[in-house]
Amino acid sequence: MISVECIVIGAGLILIPGAPLVRIAVLSQVANGILLPLVLVFILLLVNRRDLMGDQVNSRAFNWVAWTSTIAMIVLTIILVYTAIAHPESTGLSSGT
Repeated sequence: MISVECIVIGAGLILIPGAPLVRIAVLSQVANGILLPLVLVFILLLVNRRDLMGDQVNSRAFNWVAWTSTIAMIVLTIILVYTAIAHPESTGLSSGT
């Protein structure tokens, strides 16, 4: 039921006259990128549980690649958030532009 509410809220935002549609689209993708590392961590924890995955759990090599990629995403997200806070003019989304 929550997904229907999210769709209605999203549609309502887009239908506001004069709404900055490009800014809304960009900010929604930024939010997706910031939440991605959290999702990746939970997915990796789940796919490594033998009681859930049986014999389909990740191999040691795949875990190394997956966790390295996840850590890289976390570092990049931290850099993104720091840059957006410390230098908002560099994002192109500051209210002063």
